[in-house]
Amino acid sequence: MRRLLIYISLALLVLVCTNCRQSGEVKPVLLRADSLLTNNLPDSALSLIGSIPLSQLHSEADKAEFILLYERILEANGLPLIGEEELLNAVAHYQRGGEPVNELLARFYLGQIYEHEGNSYEAMTQYVEAEGIYMRMAREQVKITSSENDLVSSAVARIYVNKGNIYQSKLNFNGALKMYSKALEFDHSMETLGKVAQANEALEKYDQSLEAYLSALSIAQKEGDSKSILLYGSSIAGVKFALGTPSGRVLEELFELYAKYGNSTPPHDNYILLACLYLDNGQISKAKEYAVRYMQEKSDANDIEEAGWASLMSSIAKIEGNYKEALEYQQRYASIMESINEQEKNNSVQEVEQLYYNRQLQIENENMRRQNRSAVIIYSLLVVILLGAVAGVAITWRRKLQQKNRQIGEYLAAAQDAESSKNILLGELDVQKEKEKRLKELLENRFAEIRELAGTYYEFGYSKKLQKKVEQLLSFQSFGQDMFEVIENVVNAKNNGAIEKIRSEFPSITEENIKLLNLIYAGFSPQEISVIINDTPQNIYVRKSRLKRKLAPLIEREPEISFK
Repeated sequence: MRRLLIYISLALLVLVCTNCRQSGEVKPVLLRADSLLTNNLPDSALSLIGSIPLSQLHSEADKAEFILLYERILEANGLPLIGEEELLNAVAHYQRGGEPVNELLARFYLGQIYEHEGNSYEAMTQYVEAEGIYMRMAREQVKITSSENDLVSSAVARIYVNKGNIYQSKLNFNGALKMYSKALEFDHSMETLGKVAQANEALEKYDQSLEAYLSALSIAQKEGDSKSILLYGSSIAGVKFALGTPSGRVLEELFELYAKYGNSTPPHDNYILLACLYLDNGQISKAKEYAVRYMQEKSDANDIEEAGWASLMSSIAKIEGNYKEALEYQQRYASIMESINEQEKNNSVQEVEQLYYNRQLQIENENMRRQNRSAVIIYSLLVVILLGAVAGVAITWRRKLQQKNRQIGEYLAAAQDAESSKNILLGELDVQKEKEKRLKELLENRFAEIRELAGTYYEFGYSKKLQKKVEQLLSFQSFGQDMFEVIENVVNAKNNGAIEKIRSEFPSITEENIKLLNLIYAGFSPQEISVIINDTPQNIYVRKSRLKRKLAPLIEREPEISFK
């Protein structure tokens, strides 16, 4: 028996040494690729990191380090970012390991992937979380190396630029200007100045816009960047026109600019500006020519660009006396703007920031309440020592105060989500009055018990004793199969038979994922769900993301059953 144990130990030692050797082989390659990237050799870095066999990435740390460096190298080479699932795992790893710099960068690249996919809501979520990590690092004065500081500063500047781009795509120009102005604090480049100028121009703050454009143009001229000189010079011409410069003079300046920096050929992006200038100058045919050419040569026009073009074509048609055509363009413009506004109403990216700051405020309030409770305990002990005769009264008072503080804490932590979920669900139960009483009672009493347990669980931490007690209480609640059946009935009634359709079109989805979908549609937060089904919040986020991708064909046909 002893000899067998020796053989087993030797085998395990060999296996551990082999893994360590393989892991040790990966680390130097990653360091070399990082060095090549730092020395502005991104193509060499890409070739080197591509030589690493993925089978050698055994630990979570190796995988997280690999995907983060890989995203940086892809970006430096101008290639599309990939690896959403790997970045989610990296975020979870860096959260557990308390590595704020790497978590910030992982969330930044994850946000870019979501933004490229057109999922602005999830992109904004990642950008806000990354911004919060930076603010926490600054507040806690986290020490980082100079190379890490350069990475973080660059990432934070681009986070603000990307947030501004999302706001601008939603026609929230005030929000965009705020983000671009913050980006200037970290990166005073001509590109960022150009963004600030564009936002001011959209808000009709033409003096501020002109100042920013002139600063960007000055940098472009110092660098000898003809393309940027042409871009910012033509933008300045447009702002001058808005400030009252005659269209004829602006046209002369523009064509002088084209002759010097554009081979006498107007760039495609200037066609709308030229159409407006010719229209103001009374040259209707020229205005129409450039307006028509703009859309003919623009294969990837977004909704905002198409709306602006339709409005311009409507004005040209009115001047030509073609009122039917003008009405058609105006209706097209109104339809596009209505679609944009409806999309923003249903998927507000501004809500992401507000929810994040509300959550941070709740955390700060909770910390203050914990400090207050500690002070109460100390004073109570002093009272017990000095005034033994009134110990019973002091203990009773302390218990009441703790209970009150705990109730207030639980309410503040869950009130917003719980009240919102309750009101939404209760508002939808008017279909059947007999069922209304039963469901209201369910939402008011049984959901409240679960939320109270979840709130208690997060308020007092993850102690084994409390975790065991919470899990024991949950097992005795009516949150079993019959409860999920009731929730499923509620969800189907509220969401136009969402779960029925999912079961019908996706029979391969497991019951565990059906339960998760029921809880998501019922309005439970990922943290509450993690307590109810005994899983980590990060796994809940990952499972939600995967389910959303799986259900994408159904959601595309019936967007009303989408979920956040």
